[in-house]
Amino acid sequence: MEKITLGTRKVSIEFPGVKALSDVDFEIGTGVIHAVMGANGAGKSTLMKVLAGSNPDYTGEVLYNGNVVELRNTAAAKKLGIQIVYQEVDMALIPTLTVAENVMLNDMVMNMGKKQLVNYAQIRKDAKETLARLNVNIDVKRLCSTLSLAQKQMVLIARAIQHSCNFLILDEPTAPLSDTETEELFRVVRHLRETENMAVIFITHRINEVLQICDSYTVMRNGTVVDTTPITSATTSKEIVDKMLGRS
Repeated sequence: MEKITLGTRKVSIEFPGVKALSDVDFEIGTGVIHAVMGANGAGKSTLMKVLAGSNPDYTGEVLYNGNVVELRNTAAAKKLGIQIVYQEVDMALIPTLTVAENVMLNDMVMNMGKKQLVNYAQIRKDAKETLARLNVNIDVKRLCSTLSLAQKQMVLIARAIQHSCNFLILDEPTAPLSDTETEELFRVVRHLRETENMAVIFITHRINEVLQICDSYTVMRNGTVVDTTPITSATTSKEIVDKMLGRS
């Protein structure tokens, strides 16, 4: 499959009194599971929001397949197949709508054109097919208010990949999940990498999970990238922690 790359070159962001990112160079290609790690305030979420179009006030350049692109809004990012699923799943879903309506929400809101009526049979069919791409079986007629947190997360991932998705960013995805639910998420993530050549980026603090699921990782500290390296059988938790803290 064709490899697509996404990255930044000397990207910086300043908030009042704080330099959240400082000349960050970062690159990832499709077909990998990659962790972005660092202590609180290291800049990892800020960087991912730049790539998702949610932090428009950056300086520097964002590169897509080596070409400079402007990601000043989420629509521009989504057009390039960059999607982000935040930790607060309940804030992103409409509980009074069905699974199908939540999966297909972007189409229902943005792509109606001059149509006056919603074809609910088609909405349910498309949602079911998208969930099947994840090998997830959830009744698309159920209200989202009746789902578990893990099921809600799958609905959001289905929404993210419903159209072309090359880069899927997951913000602390395992934080609300049990061990069993985490294993199911990992199964879905591996499936997306292997069957759809997707890059899945984890923002996480959980080092044991990084060693279990990821192909590589980036460590950030004080708004800068400290290191990006593959994960091998020799990679240890201590090695990662030392990079995160800047000391042994």
